[in-house]
Amino acid sequence: MRITIRLVLLVALASTLSGCSEPAISFHAYVDPPTGHVPYTARVVFSSPPGAYTVELPDGTSLTTREDEIEVTVDRLEWTAHVTWTDGSQVRTADATALGTNAPPTILAPRLNGDAYLWKLEPYVKTLIDFSHYASSLSGPESGVVYDGAWRIASIRVEAEAKELCGSPVPDSIYTPPWEDGAYHAIFRDLRVENACIVYPLLTMETAPSGRPYAPEPLDGYVCDRVTNRDPLDAVAYPAQTAHIVVTIEDDWGRRTSASFRVPVSPIALQSFYDEFEDDVFFVSSQADPYYYRRGCPEACRIAAQDRLYFASEENAEAVGKHRSPSCFED
Repeated sequence: MRITIRLVLLVALASTLSGCSEPAISFHAYVDPPTGHVPYTARVVFSSPPGAYTVELPDGTSLTTREDEIEVTVDRLEWTAHVTWTDGSQVRTADATALGTNAPPTILAPRLNGDAYLWKLEPYVKTLIDFSHYASSLSGPESGVVYDGAWRIASIRVEAEAKELCGSPVPDSIYTPPWEDGAYHAIFRDLRVENACIVYPLLTMETAPSGRPYAPEPLDGYVCDRVTNRDPLDAVAYPAQTAHIVVTIEDDWGRRTSASFRVPVSPIALQSFYDEFEDDVFFVSSQADPYYYRRGCPEACRIAAQDRLYFASEENAEAVGKHRSPSCFED
């Protein structure tokens, strides 16, 4: 009996030792080089015993090889290939990753009215804000967006410091004639300028039924109303002040880069029939709000700054279906 038990134990121990002696399969996959300026050529390298490798690329395609590396094109900033190895009985997986080193756009100050040395805004004067890239030369310093790929303007805002409601800027109206959805360009002095817009500094107009601001003069794609006052800040005096030109750029990889530039704005002298901004009467609503409010009403301040609609008169607000707020007007 003792001999039998010892034999059983020896067989079990031998079986255990035999299992421990099997080599563990180690599988790794990596990209060489792991970083570079996208798009760039690289290799996906495999490290394991002989077998078959199936590589699933980020674009959804896949391939199978028995070689220990393949050549690939890293075509995005965050690139990952999923690799599966098998020797016919065992399976291992690994991810091979690469990162693009492409620098985001650099945003330099724009040119105003095509003048490399002009850096001042004149109230209500038609002004071109141009973010196209201009290299440094005898005609002026470098300006605009510096980038080695495709890019577009996602938004431009011009916000004067003395134009605020409830602590938020009342931005100037932005125009991009001829208007196209999502495009920033402008006709200025009979020339079409890309990556640009037109602003009439300190001018904030009512919003037309199209969702675009009324224009102070005929502009392609905008309504110009010569009969009705569409300027809620008509005849307002301002001191000399600073405005912020705020731009957001989207590059060909979908990254967004923003910059803000401070620019002086000339004053509008107070005249007998002018109001100061704090005393000017205008009305506020939003697309979703059935009511309109005096500028000083608490309800006006509760409307998010980006959703505000401004009206020069009660008649203009009521003409688009808004109703006088029952809580902020005196009888």
